[in-house]
This record gives sequence, C-alpha cells and structure tokens, in this order.
Amino acid sequence: MRGEVLDYTDTILNKKINNPQSTASINDNNDKIPKHTVRDSVFRHLFLEPKYALQLYRILHPEDTTATEADISYLTITKEITNGIRNDLGMYIGGKFLIMIEAQTTWSENIVIRIFIYLAEIWKNYIAQNGLDVFSSKDLNLPIPELYVVYTGERKSRPAVLKLSEHIFHGTCKDVELAVHMIYNGKEEKDILSQYVSFTKQVKYFFQKYGRTSKAAEELFRYCIDHNILKEYLLSRQEEVTSMLDVIFDDTIHRRKQQEEAFAAGEAQGEARGKKAGELKKAREIAVEMARIGMEEDVIASVLKVDVSQVEKWLAAESILSSAEQ
Repeated sequence: MRGEVLDYTDTILNKKINNPQSTASINDNNDKIPKHTVRDSVFRHLFLEPKYALQLYRILHPEDTTATEADISYLTITKEITNGIRNDLGMYIGGKFLIMIEAQTTWSENIVIRIFIYLAEIWKNYIAQNGLDVFSSKDLNLPIPELYVVYTGERKSRPAVLKLSEHIFHGTCKDVELAVHMIYNGKEEKDILSQYVSFTKQVKYFFQKYGRTSKAAEELFRYCIDHNILKEYLLSRQEEVTSMLDVIFDDTIHRRKQQEEAFAAGEAQGEARGKKAGELKKAREIAVEMARIGMEEDVIASVLKVDVSQVEKWLAAESILSSAEQ
C-alpha cells in the first residue's frame, strides 16, 4: 500500500469526464503526493502537504508516536460528488483509511452518503490493486476506515456523530450502518486544526468587511501571520492560497446566482401554472353553465377550446348530463 494514490480526476477546468476511471499506482515518495489544482479548497491544499497531514493525524491518534511523513499515502477522491470545489482528503496511515470532508457553511446530513460512496470506491480499488478475492472463503484483511467531517460553519446544534441509520434512515433501517465523526475544532489552541478553523473565520470576516478586493486578502494574510494562524503555510503559499480564495469566491457567487436564477424561474413557472389553473377553473364554470342550458358537450368543448373528454370530466364531477344524455 506504500505510496498509493487513488485519483478520480476531472480536468483542472472542471470539465466532467464520461465514465471517469480510477487510477492507482505504487509510487515512490516523491510522486505519492497528488498534484494541487486551482479547484482545491484551502483545506485540501493544506493537508496535502505531508508535514501538516502528519500533524492532523497525530491530533486524531496521539497514541501513535512512531508515524512519520513517509508513512502517509494519499487517497485522492475528486469524483464529481462535490459542488465544484474539492474539499475532500483521504489518507492511508497506520493501517487505517482516514477520509475527511470539509463543510464550511452548508450543513447537510447527506454528507454521510457522500462519504459512504467514497469509502466504497476506496475499498473497491484497494481490493483490485492488492489482488484480493471477494469470493474467497477467507476473510479479507481491509484497512480500518475512519470517517470525519470538519465543520467550520455557524450551526448551533453540533452532534458528535452522524449515523446512516439515524440521520438518513431515521431508525427505519439498521441493516446498513456507517458513522461519521464530526470535528468542529482542534484539541489544543494552536494545533493545526485549531489554526485552520481560525483561518476560515478570518476569511469570512475580511471578505465580508472588504469584499472581493486585494485589501481583503492583504489584511487576511497580515492578521493571520501576526497571530500565528497557519503562519508558516501562508508565508510559503500566499500566492496559491490567494488564487484558491478567488476561485472559491467565484464559485460561491456563481452558485448563488444559479440559485437566484432557479428561484426566479420557479416563480415564473408558478405564476404561469397559477394563471393556467385560473383559466381552467373559469372554463369549468362556464362549461357547467352552458351544460345547464342544454348545450352539447362537443359544442361546449369547441367554444372553450378544450378536449371533449375534459368537458365530460367537469360535468361528471358536477353530476350534470348534457341534453343528449338526459
């Protein structure tokens, strides 16, 4: 499993590939780190650097004092289960699969399903790469999965765990289970997770204060460096992080515009349906009156420009027969 990379890629331009194929290979230490792209979130970009990934792992597993950067293999999942920005992270270390997804603002318990799909893909490829036989009578020896969501939003209710049985099936199905551990902060004030959570809060603050301007980025970096928030990372990656924030900002604006357009289109469709419903109601009232004075159904349909079957339904509902049926 040393140096393995599972990479479900689309292009940097975020074009979808039909039938994306997973690729995996055994790489040396220089090649096992997935390449950064402009669509990475800062979360993914940060922890794709082994020294920060190791710090993250040690927060989760302080008992493992022997793990090193060389022990980390990345499981990069960039299949189109995201909303555009790649905010997932997968690692193999210490005999474990660690799968993490960042959720900055939108709270959705459906993220459990997304992680379920990721885990299935990772197991599928691990089995294929290691020549394991799922039809064998011998139990397969699979790495232990650990599943996490790092949530940095403002939601007040903060469950420790999201479970498939409870939050998706609402207790109606216990045959399939999967538990996702929620992370809201680090364990110590200045550990790498706490710094990252602080960074996301400052991003929100400075972009709200200054808008999408160079001033916002300058003040953000100045504040974070002065307060030792991801200082080393930002000093070495400032240009890349600025570009990522621009893309994330554009993506947010684009999705917000799409939502507004969809809402407007929905309103227009609703108005059109309402108008049509009103017209049909009026036509029905007229059809009933015409039938009551003895007009034939086909004549009523012709006058109102509707099908005869529609007129028949209206009159049947009103228990009115045409003169021809009386």
